[in-house]
Amino acid sequence: MKNSRIVCFVLSLLIVLSCATVSVQAYQSDIVDSMTTEARSAILVDPDTDFILYQHNAYDKAYPASITKVMSAILVMEALDQGKLTLDQQITATQSAWKGMDYTSSNQNIQPGETMTVKDLVYCMMVASANEACNILATEISGSIDAFVEAMNQKATELGCTGTHFMNPHGMPDDNHYTTAYDLYLIAKYAMKFEFFREVVATSEYYTEATNLNATPRHFYNTNALLSGKKYQGYQYEYCTGIKTGTTDAAGNCLLSSAEKDGQKLICVVLGCENPTDAGGNVQRKQFSESRRLFQWGFENFSVHSILDATKPIAEVPVTLSTQNDYVSVVVDGKLEAQLPNDITSEDFEWTCDLPESVEAPITQGQRLGSMTLTLDGKEYGTVDLVAVNNVERSPLLAFKHTVGQVVTSWQFILAAVVVLGVAIALIVRAVVVSNRNKRYKGHRSNNYKGK
Repeated sequence: MKNSRIVCFVLSLLIVLSCATVSVQAYQSDIVDSMTTEARSAILVDPDTDFILYQHNAYDKAYPASITKVMSAILVMEALDQGKLTLDQQITATQSAWKGMDYTSSNQNIQPGETMTVKDLVYCMMVASANEACNILATEISGSIDAFVEAMNQKATELGCTGTHFMNPHGMPDDNHYTTAYDLYLIAKYAMKFEFFREVVATSEYYTEATNLNATPRHFYNTNALLSGKKYQGYQYEYCTGIKTGTTDAAGNCLLSSAEKDGQKLICVVLGCENPTDAGGNVQRKQFSESRRLFQWGFENFSVHSILDATKPIAEVPVTLSTQNDYVSVVVDGKLEAQLPNDITSEDFEWTCDLPESVEAPITQGQRLGSMTLTLDGKEYGTVDLVAVNNVERSPLLAFKHTVGQVVTSWQFILAAVVVLGVAIALIVRAVVVSNRNKRYKGHRSNNYKGK
């Protein structure tokens, strides 16, 4: 194989196609370099491509607080999909509802013996952030809270989380209950695949049904101020689609959120925000303002671009054994798009084609002949397949000559020829020796013959 370098003539940073996905951010960009956050750790990602627009301490250990409930909700969603639960199913709270918590923590005062539907419990858990709702659902699904927590950790591993460990379903403080901003992104991305989950986390306010112990329907607002301004005003963001708040002394003020604008989706995680008081005595809710600022920055400064036209030839490869064509053109296989900051130019990127010196006919349209790699500052970002544009038929005569040529030059043929030649020479020598012997014998008989 040989390498042929060509400079990319279009803007590109992320390859999006079946055979390559890039989620790195090592390029030089003034837009990215100038971005900062007041969160201890943060990440902003496009979930459709896993492209990281911004990250800050995204892999550092952190406490998730009530954002934990997103993982609990995932197990509920899977139980619904598997038919283990139904939304209108009635569940009666047991004494385990308040395990590991007290009335000072976030709750909806669901008492042991109170019966609620699965649907209302999920809304209590995700919209009002009720801790006891988590315990009730956990016990119903797994039989015990401990078994449910074990399933949470197993699911985290399945999703690729490497810095996460849960100790409870709700996020109450525990030294061994931790995660990272990046892991929370992975959890959120998976959770948003469920339609009911998306519906719940986008809800600004909700009314439950009356219960056997509460004749008055519960009414609450979303704790996410990007969605609801009832509790904290001035932070609403029109493009926000969810997801979950979290606050404890150890975790600080945290928010896992999602937004969509003009078809582009983003997931944002900010952890460990401090909420200072301004000169006017107003508390600044940084978990909301920082998240909104990151969303606005991402939507304004990044764009999705079409990278390469799949019909535009990239290179030509010489073809042998064909009288139809001397070469075949190759194109990129699949759709290539890029998510990139708007200050990246085409001169920043290079493509490296990896193609053979030549290929033998026949060749089928769409046949993979090589690959192309995108690099920036010497760092590899991804690889795409290069495929043939058209069919190229094989010439029977050229193929025959080629086959004959391969046969007569092969070591097997040469060895066989040597053996045959050796046998032939041996036979000839033997024949000569025998002939000479016979002549001598006949001559001897002739000299000693005495006739009567």
